[in-house]
Amino acid sequence: KKCSSPSDCGKRPLIEEAQLGSRIIGGVDARQGHWPWIVSIQYTVGTGFGHFCGGSIINREWVLTAAHCFKNFEKNYHILRVVFGGHKLSRLHKDAEIRKVKRIILHEKYIPKTYANDIALIQLKEPINYNDRIQPACFPSVSANVRYMTDCYVAGWGVMKEKSTVTADILQEARVGLIPSEMCNSSTWYSGKVGGYNLCAGHKEGKIDSCQGDSGGPLMCKTKKTKVYAVVGLTSWGTGCARKQRPGVYSSTQYFTQWIHNHISNDEEVKPKHRVLKKMFFSIRLWEKASLLK
Repeated sequence: KKCSSPSDCGKRPLIEEAQLGSRIIGGVDARQGHWPWIVSIQYTVGTGFGHFCGGSIINREWVLTAAHCFKNFEKNYHILRVVFGGHKLSRLHKDAEIRKVKRIILHEKYIPKTYANDIALIQLKEPINYNDRIQPACFPSVSANVRYMTDCYVAGWGVMKEKSTVTADILQEARVGLIPSEMCNSSTWYSGKVGGYNLCAGHKEGKIDSCQGDSGGPLMCKTKKTKVYAVVGLTSWGTGCARKQRPGVYSSTQYFTQWIHNHISNDEEVKPKHRVLKKMFFSIRLWEKASLLK
């Protein structure tokens, strides 16, 4: 099944929308095709591959993720691969696709010590094909009221417990809530360490966090007015896992909208057709119309 137009961002062909409200809150196995824009970024381990970060599909040629994922791989991206349409990583579905990395673009002002501007783009060597398990994500416009979104999830193949080094084989998801930056930055929480380019999400009492997600993976939210989820954040950092008053901290995709546009539009290989840029703008305009709160 092909994605017929750029307005198809955020579609989930395998999911019945009526089922969405019935899930339990917590880290659980996601259903097949639940988040078709999520990807697994993997590196060579012996004769196989190991998952180390998540990401989100922008379009057929680009993936959005976190800059800190590439601390050890910025110059060795030839040993990386990206898995699309994955669910159980040890046994990929026939519709899953795998692509090599053409290049990685880290934010020019990324600071490893503080995780400032923790965002990166991956350009693929070959375009992917959309199907029921592989779809592009929607992203919020610069004018969307992200802070008022109440229905949010994180997802990924990250570790299930703090201090664990074993990642999940089956895609995990957990429902979280956005936490006001004022509260997140208060003296008993992160005490000013959260930047204007960040979002905080989790639960005040802890227990659920992006332990169930993983670095670079999406924080996805929707409003009551739309059934479409948008990737509003990328898993960046946090203290421990699911601790009280220590929620996950995410890079805001809304904050970096222009940066994403600039780098994709400056790609000489796609500029003549403007194909990638048009899709990106259209997806964001669509989301803006659907999600603005009055």
